Amino acid sequence: MDSGDYFEKPDESSPKITVHEIRDRFVAAGMACHIEPDDMRLRIVFEKRKSFLSFIVDEFDHPSMASMSENADCDAAFAQKVSNVFDSIGWKLR
Repeated sequence: MDSGDYFEKPDESSPKITVHEIRDRFVAAGMACHIEPDDMRLRIVFEKRKSFLSFIVDEFDHPSMASMSENADCDAAFAQKVSNVFDSIGWKLR
């Protein structure tokens, strides 16, 4: 996964999930992280890493897209865990 990759919700009929619920899935996968506001977006910031995910959200914090930070320190194991969480909610890497 490089910083040009992003995850996208497949379509409007897919289940709605909040950034907080996505964060909970990362925590359950053993990835310590927290949420920070970022202008009109929300970020999930991974602890002890330079990596974060930036989410485009609606007024209810339902995201439609997520992108990895450009300064991501992404090894294969980390990238696989991130992909697994997004796979679990039906999102695809683009």
